[in-house]
Amino acid sequence: MMMILICFLQFGMILFAPAQSLAQDAFVPTEAERAKISDCIKRAASETELKQMSACIGLIAEPCVEAPDANTASLVACHMREQTIWDGYLNTWYGEAQNKLKGDTASGDALKQAQRAWIAFRDAKCAYWEKRYAGGTIVAVLTGDCMRVETGIRALEVRAILDDLDQ
Repeated sequence: MMMILICFLQFGMILFAPAQSLAQDAFVPTEAERAKISDCIKRAASETELKQMSACIGLIAEPCVEAPDANTASLVACHMREQTIWDGYLNTWYGEAQNKLKGDTASGDALKQAQRAWIAFRDAKCAYWEKRYAGGTIVAVLTGDCMRVETGIRALEVRAILDDLDQ
C-alpha cells in the first residue's frame, strides 16, 4: 500500500518537474493549515473524542474535493498535508505519554503494544482500498484519505490518553 503512495508521489513529481518547487510545496502543510487544525483542537478540547474527531479531522483535505481545479494529484497532496499535521501531533503526544509513563513500565509497554497494533490495523484497513480499486487512479486518493483519517483518529485517541495521565 505504501509502495503505491510512494510510486504515485514519484509520478506526481515527474509530472510537475518543470515546477519542482511547486510540486514539493504541494505536499508540505502551510502554517495556516497547521494553525487551522491547532485552533480546532484547542476549541474542541473539552468535547468528547468523537466530537473532536468530527470537528477537526478533514479541515484541510475535505475542502480540496470541492475545489474547481481538483484532480488526483491535488487530492493526494491535500490528504498528505493533513496527515502530516496529524502525524506530528500523534508523535508528539505519544512521546509525551511515554515520558509520563516512565515509572509505570507495564502501562508504557501496553501503550507501545497498542501503538504497534494500531499501525498494523491502519495499514491493513487502508490496504483494502488498494485491493478494491487496484490499478485505478482513485487508489491513491482513497488510500491517502484512509491514512489521513486513521492518523487523525489515533492522534486524538493518544491525546485522550495523555490528558488522562495529567489527572
